[in-house]
Amino acid sequence: MGQKLNASALLIGVSVVAITLVTVTLVPTSVWREHPDRNLLIMKNMHFSLNTTSQQLERLTSMQKVCKRKPPIEKKFQGIYPSAFMSFRNVSFALLPKTGTTNILRMICITVGPKCTNITGYPDEYHYVPRFLQGVGNLTKYTKQGRNPKFIFTFVRNPWRRLVSAYIEKVLFTDSYIAICSWNKNEKFKSLHKEIKANNQTLTFKEFLRYCVIEQYFNGGAMKMEPHYRPQILSGALCEINYNFIGQTETYDEDIKVVLEQFQISNITWLMNEAKKYRKPNEKANLTSSTYLQHWKTVDSWMINLLKEIYADDFEMFNYPLSPFYIL
Repeated sequence: MGQKLNASALLIGVSVVAITLVTVTLVPTSVWREHPDRNLLIMKNMHFSLNTTSQQLERLTSMQKVCKRKPPIEKKFQGIYPSAFMSFRNVSFALLPKTGTTNILRMICITVGPKCTNITGYPDEYHYVPRFLQGVGNLTKYTKQGRNPKFIFTFVRNPWRRLVSAYIEKVLFTDSYIAICSWNKNEKFKSLHKEIKANNQTLTFKEFLRYCVIEQYFNGGAMKMEPHYRPQILSGALCEINYNFIGQTETYDEDIKVVLEQFQISNITWLMNEAKKYRKPNEKANLTSSTYLQHWKTVDSWMINLLKEIYADDFEMFNYPLSPFYIL
């Protein structure tokens, strides 16, 4: 167990964002699988650059390859995934935690202005979920061939980096990891947390993986894992929703420009720079990159091998490395 960080220094500008789960009706997986060319047609109509079109073709083709062999999401799970799906200015998007979506919401709030959120008196209110965003309750009309008038996107991220990012923000900078790790009645974590609290210590990265991520997987499979580290193929319903743009955190600066254009925002450069003023302390320090290897060097090989299995589809879908020690 690690030493407790100075809470007063870390909690400045940090918030706990509550996103209401949106009931979502998913179309049969076969719709996406049988009509992959429809996505490419939409891309062409969006007037993407040659580089963006080529990049999206590669990503969508890779998704199709994985999705063709995946069984549909079980009926008992339909209606709750993805956990948050919203619309703004005729654009719809799934919010996958720890992929840069907070910054997207932040830029939407800056565009709308101070009345974007009901939360006041907070130094970083621009990164809260905009109160006016429309939750999408039925995605069927967005997925039937030839009837989707909207630009639908999501962002994904290297699973190894996503886990480090979740740990840094939720454990080192807030206490929100308690609710996250207790997800799905995780009794082993609750017992560990009592010991940690009694000794005034901090959950280590290795403990976070073992007692939060892996334990939840053992308890109910990938579908029952908390959204901050649930496999993205499931959190984003990537095989069920007919996305026509997939952004990646690794190419965020370029991909977000495409999204902002669809939001009909003209002053894109100004908005991106303005959003940087409202970054949280962990974002400003770029801690995910600067401490990434340091965290993974503490993890046992059996845990890494198990994580490779848990996130196998995410790795294959977007050609991410199968080892946390392979740096792109």
